[in-house]
Amino acid sequence: MRQESSVLMVCGGGELHLALRKVLNEAGMQVRLVQSCAEVQRTLEEFSVPAALFSDTSLPDGTWADILALATQGARQVPVIVVSRVVDINLYINVLEKGASDFIVPPFYCQDILHVLKCSTQASLGVQALAA
Repeated sequence: MRQESSVLMVCGGGELHLALRKVLNEAGMQVRLVQSCAEVQRTLEEFSVPAALFSDTSLPDGTWADILALATQGARQVPVIVVSRVVDINLYINVLEKGASDFIVPPFYCQDILHVLKCSTQASLGVQALAA
């Protein structure tokens, strides 16, 4: 079951994700924070599926691509939004080509993040409907 007002954020910590978490909380989203691919896998298996997943570009045990693979296993289709500290056009193109929903960099504004979430979740629901 998808929780429409919850997101999963996977990051190694730092001010970047504190800023994003603050914006998400201000938008009324419940944020569950994890720090590794292994934690993402356990969380997706044990809890309700979040509306979206925000992933750092690199993690202690993998990258955003590993998170994308976990988020799209089987019937589960959780949109993945990759969060980068800097604009990297090659990474941006790679992220979108591999199937992530979006690629964002700071500064984070509530209206922009809500738009990204809305577009990502609508696209994910459309893909699931086509697959059914």
